[in-house]
Amino acid sequence: MRTARVAVGVAVGGLLGACQASVPVAPAVPTVGVTPSGPFVDDARPLFDGCVPVPDTPTSRTYRCGALSVWLYEQSGLSEAQAVEAGRDRVHARLGPALTEVRGELPLAGLPHPSLRFEQCAGADGGGPCPVGGYVTAVTPSAGRVRQLGCVAREPVRAGLGRCLELFAYLATRGNPEGDMLAPSSRVTPPRLPWRLLFLPEGCELAASTTRAGRIRCAAATFSWSVFWPAEPGSAQVQRWRDRSVEELRDALPGAGPVEVRDCFVEGLATRCVRFTAPAPEGGGDVQVWAGGVDRQGWGMFAACSLPASASFPFPTACNGVFAPR
Repeated sequence: MRTARVAVGVAVGGLLGACQASVPVAPAVPTVGVTPSGPFVDDARPLFDGCVPVPDTPTSRTYRCGALSVWLYEQSGLSEAQAVEAGRDRVHARLGPALTEVRGELPLAGLPHPSLRFEQCAGADGGGPCPVGGYVTAVTPSAGRVRQLGCVAREPVRAGLGRCLELFAYLATRGNPEGDMLAPSSRVTPPRLPWRLLFLPEGCELAASTTRAGRIRCAAATFSWSVFWPAEPGSAQVQRWRDRSVEELRDALPGAGPVEVRDCFVEGLATRCVRFTAPAPEGGGDVQVWAGGVDRQGWGMFAACSLPASASFPFPTACNGVFAPR
């Protein structure tokens, strides 16, 4: 059936912040021993090869796997049906409310679970081609905790939906394929790159932080980063990581403009960055997003900095001096 419910915005806000003196509450999975395309534990590598993580929150992860995106979100105090509704809101924020939706169940972890299948179809009556589709579902891995799963697949949609279900089968039973515990207590503080500590400005939120990835949100800036080791010699692998991460960022910001390629420095290394503008998720004018990737002494790194579209350089303090124009 066709739904017209108003989408609930997904904040992408600004980030980064002041160093804190505490130590990690829970050890994070090391950055070593990863595939060339993602930091996944042994049993997840064959399935998630080709996916790249986009930092989200301490209790959630999003992965870009070619033409599809998949996420898991650990929630408490909700039923599975309520978690599916929350996932539906997330899909509406990304694709809009004009979707064809069918409710049903998916067999995961040996049991049926509530699900929503959706499609975005062309034509005034939705009778044209459907280049986007996906699922939202939820499972209960332990008492009092619900794991929301979602997937958005673009053409070829049929193949993408099949892969969504394969990824769901893993995520439903094993959780985060990176191996990190998804909980606020697992945040690594102060936030860090392998070669230096990062600064968290006053008033900013450390939305995610592990030994490999993180996100800092501030009122008018956002900074996110991912690192992996070892990086393959040359730039193709890092560029692929950058490009897929940018695809995910643009898809999460409806109305994003075209990508421009600019000369820049990332961590002092000359490279090529991509830049695009998009409407701010909660109003208040457009934002500009800069993203780049480098191979730094064998470490692959992706970083993104968002700031008001009207802002001039230098980049905000939240972005920790990672970016510089050239």
